[in-house]
Amino acid sequence: MNFRWLDGHKALQITPDDVNDLWTVRRIISTGDLVEAWTTREVKLEGDYIRPDKGRRVKVRVRVSVEDIKFDNELGRLRVKGKIVDSNSEMVKRGSYHSLEITPSTEFSLWKEDYPGWLRSLLAKRREVPPVIIVALDSREAGVGLLRGLSLQYFGTVTSEASGKMYRQDTAKLTQQYLTHVRDLVRDVAGRHVDATIVLLGPGKTKLQLSNLMGESLKANVIEGYDLAGEDGVRLALNDPSFRKLREGTQYSQVKNWIDEAHVRLAKNDGRLAMGYTSCERAAAAGAIDVLLISDGLFRSVDEEKIIQLANTAEASGASVILLDSTTVLGLQITNMGGAVALLRYELFTQ
Repeated sequence: MNFRWLDGHKALQITPDDVNDLWTVRRIISTGDLVEAWTTREVKLEGDYIRPDKGRRVKVRVRVSVEDIKFDNELGRLRVKGKIVDSNSEMVKRGSYHSLEITPSTEFSLWKEDYPGWLRSLLAKRREVPPVIIVALDSREAGVGLLRGLSLQYFGTVTSEASGKMYRQDTAKLTQQYLTHVRDLVRDVAGRHVDATIVLLGPGKTKLQLSNLMGESLKANVIEGYDLAGEDGVRLALNDPSFRKLREGTQYSQVKNWIDEAHVRLAKNDGRLAMGYTSCERAAAAGAIDVLLISDGLFRSVDEEKIIQLANTAEASGASVILLDSTTVLGLQITNMGGAVALLRYELFTQ
């Protein structure tokens, strides 16, 4: 997430990069704040020969006083609704209601009465972390994905036309075509994420052939001892010990270690663990949370405002708070543990 201070630190200009950034934005916007962004709005046309119901949509920049905020993790968007207090167009009526839609790459400005220390810390933590392009391939298929923070985006599967049957075919030519297609897809993704690291893994020597074809312009890390390719290969690579070692120190690795620790504490009936919204809420109120992991699956059973309050209360007492996508391996584990899991600083509950 990119942000910079405006107006003598009275306002922020923010551009979220992914859904996790939208979660951060949702936590820092409150009712009464002012949010300004470009949007489209239908305006009524005036004139002697224009029907009174005639209107058209125009692109305008409006500033609204926030009255309602809704986070939609599945669609990857944030809706901010409120009364328009300012606009760059005289055609837009002040005092009328409007909803601004914030998605990844949407630039907007935010004015708040106060920016507490935990909020400033939260923004600093969301600075962009270099992503990694994962290519899992063998001689038949290759999957390509992008890991950004805790979010995995899958770009597609490239298949080889080599049949493997015992009739005459130019195997070398087909292999070259196959690897060229994979390289071109990787190059396209890397072109949009110039700071990304590239990791190649999968059974056999095909990954080495691809590495040679990519050359210095797309320099890659090659991981040996991994036996999956395609989409499954990309998604399960995140749990491979060699991949985790390569990504040691990143947020993904850190969260994986926290979840492993939660499983250990659960197995030992360690009282320094809270699971489920109610237990985590009690722990947050007591200031006992060290790490709070929330799955987006929790939004299906608990009101959004309560989840935001839980996260902000925990953050204000110094906790690390992470939202996880329930479609990923890590997010699914948290969903299966009640949707919210907290590692506590001290024993709070009798197991």
